[in-house]
Amino acid sequence: MTVYNFYSIIKKAEDEEVLIVTFPDIESCFTSGETLVEAIEMAEDALGLYLSVLEDEGEQIPAPSKADAISIPDGASLVLITVDTDHFR
Repeated sequence: MTVYNFYSIIKKAEDEEVLIVTFPDIESCFTSGETLVEAIEMAEDALGLYLSVLEDEGEQIPAPSKADAISIPDGASLVLITVDTDHFR
């Protein structure tokens, strides 16, 4: 079992119809959701799939930042996302 914890930043899109989820430590991993619950579920899926592919390809997983080292934009929330990459295989 390989469990990872990465912080995500969740904020409303400019059109305010969806919530955008990004990962400060993984620029190419992002998703969205219509509600906070959906955005977190989508973040778990996106992160789990992304990291499981990196593992399968033998790529290095980036080290996660600590919460106090992350700059949070106005109106955004910092949410810890935990995934077990074995679940995505």
